[in-house]
Amino acid sequence: MSLKLSTSLIAHVDMNSYFASVEQQANPTLRGRPLGVCAYLHKKGCVIAASIEAKRLGMKVGMSVEEAKLKVPSAVFVQNDPPKYRAVTSRVFSILHELTDCVEHYSIDEAFLDLTGWYRDPAEAAWALIRARWRIRDEVGDWLRCSIGIAPTRFLAKTASDLEKPNGLVVIDKDNLDEILSKLDLEDVCGIGPRIRRRLEKIGIRTLLELKKYPVGNLMRAFGKNGFYLWSKVNGFEVENVTPFDGAPAPKSVGHSYCVPDRVNKEGKVLATLIKLTERAGRRMRALDLLAGSIYVSVGLRQDYGFRSQFDSVHDAFWRPGAGEGGTLYTLFEEPASDSFSLVGAATELLRELWHGECVNFLAVTLTNLAPPSGQRRLSNVGARHASPLPWDRRTDRKRLASTAADQIRDRYGDEAIMFGQMLGLGDEAPDRIGFRKVEGVEIQ
Repeated sequence: MSLKLSTSLIAHVDMNSYFASVEQQANPTLRGRPLGVCAYLHKKGCVIAASIEAKRLGMKVGMSVEEAKLKVPSAVFVQNDPPKYRAVTSRVFSILHELTDCVEHYSIDEAFLDLTGWYRDPAEAAWALIRARWRIRDEVGDWLRCSIGIAPTRFLAKTASDLEKPNGLVVIDKDNLDEILSKLDLEDVCGIGPRIRRRLEKIGIRTLLELKKYPVGNLMRAFGKNGFYLWSKVNGFEVENVTPFDGAPAPKSVGHSYCVPDRVNKEGKVLATLIKLTERAGRRMRALDLLAGSIYVSVGLRQDYGFRSQFDSVHDAFWRPGAGEGGTLYTLFEEPASDSFSLVGAATELLRELWHGECVNFLAVTLTNLAPPSGQRRLSNVGARHASPLPWDRRTDRKRLASTAADQIRDRYGDEAIMFGQMLGLGDEAPDRIGFRKVEGVEIQ
């Protein structure tokens, strides 16, 4: 098989210990101290980011707060602050967008840049990225660090950025590729986990360099087309392109979930919590200028039996539970919807079918069958004796405009500036959360 080594120039920029570094930037008293950023400060809450100092002492992402405190008794813990992270990411990514017209927002703290044609060689690209790192330090925050990888392909650029943390810069090219692969474990690169590793070892591949030199035909017989992709990636052949910011595909679903604490049940706030989750999902969907064709609601009860999450596949046939069992139900909208009133009304009806006053430990709302507005208007009361003189459903327009206006008010004055009456007094329940692969709300200046 004759393939040509990619001549592209791809960079990967990875912000180091990002959420923790942003917190240390915002609060100088936290700098130099082991810090854990948590989804919730409860002892069973999960550590979603650890500072460089905490990692050196053994704290790992995914630990419970209780475990992290035992591992690092001197650590400080703070609850995550998504708006703060999105604001900083917007400023960082804005600097990166000045280097090329093709920047992929891979996650809240990572970006790929296609520098092909913008710089003559890796050395010139490295100098440009070093200057960008200086700008991040001077213009965004002097406590922020980033690792940079430069290579002919997207895969190798990410591999390079992982080699020296924090604040490293590594270039991979055809001259040093074999040397670098010889020093890495199979699971040291993106895309190879324990299961793939076991399958590779079964056919005699124990290092990345052995994978590079293995006959591609044999890999394809063992893994199918994925065998070709694995072989191509470690050989420096392009199999993935950088997807520019404005060319990223629209999401297939938008949703929010919440592990419900006991106090929500005791204070009778289950419905209010579901409404808040639905409102947040709807607001994200409207920001993407999409409409939902269907909505799923999941309820988990304190009993271990009788709950099945929709997250395995929301497109599977839904499960209709018996009374008191919890479960997942969905409904289709007569017309695709995005306004708060339609979404909350549908979610509330589904909750009534799923929940009958039992103690809840999990709630989730997922909007699916997403599509952009078609621009067509639905005729109202066609054929009715007292048909409306208007040729479209004015109520739908009013609900949509009211929802958009409410979003604008919240954007300016905060989430609690305007809300459904049932949400009054809900407080900090179901707080805003942020995922590393979620970049909604990141705006380029």
